[in-house]
Order: sequence, then C-alpha cells, then structure tokens
Amino acid sequence: MSATLLIAVGVLIAAWTAGSRLLFGWAGSIALILAVTIAPIGAVLHIVAGLYVHKATRIGHSVRRAIVAAVLSAASGLLFGATVPENTAEGLRSLMAPEGDGWATEMSIAFCNPLAVIYVATSIATVIFARLAVRGPRISEEDDVYPA
Repeated sequence: MSATLLIAVGVLIAAWTAGSRLLFGWAGSIALILAVTIAPIGAVLHIVAGLYVHKATRIGHSVRRAIVAAVLSAASGLLFGATVPENTAEGLRSLMAPEGDGWATEMSIAFCNPLAVIYVATSIATVIFARLAVRGPRISEEDDVYPA
C-alpha cells in the first residue's frame, strides 16, 4: 500500500510542479519548460522509489526513512508548484502573488528556486533510502554471525 501511495503522490506532485498555473489559465513558456525538465525527473524518481519500497516491504524491511524523505519531497514540491511564476500578458504571475504586486512576485521567485532544489534533492534521497531499505539492516560486529 505504501509503495502505491508513494508512486501516486509522486506522480501527482510532479504534475503539479509543471501544471499548477494551468489550473488558473496561465499557460506560458515556463510551464512547458517545467513539463519537460523537472516534472519527468520527479515522476521517474518517485516511481523508482516506489518500486524499491514495494520490494523492501515484501521482504519485511523498514521503509521509514524513505517515507519521511518522500513526505518532505511532496511538501517542497507542493510549495514549489505554488510559488513558481508564469509568463502572462501582464508579466510574471504566481499563485502566491496577487496580480500587480511586484514585491510578492519577487518573494515568490526567491522562494521557488530553493524549493526546486529541495524537491529534487529529497526525491533523490527517497530513492536512496528506499534502495537501502531493500538491502536490509547491517550486521554489527557485536552480532555473533559465525559461532566459534
């Protein structure tokens, strides 16, 4: 169940990052750029992470770290989709900036850049943690693996 949810939410967040402004009729050049760059990257990373989570849960290993990274990725992806601007006839607009408010648009742009980096980084971390979960816990030196 967690793997299916991870894949579904990951693909929806990836679509949101590229098309959030399309819901309000602001289709512009930035939406196209995001649709061919960050959205496929986010979707593929979450699909791969979901496959690893599925494999790890079938084996019985804990996927807690991967789920936490996926939640952080989804949160930053949602915020990125809300703050990324779009070229319109009136100029740059964002979901978080009212029309004609230059300061709010500038702040929205200032927030969207680091949020994009955090979104991609936590998506990569999700894949790494999910892959490590498939491997399972490490055996410490204190465990008696080879009886004397």
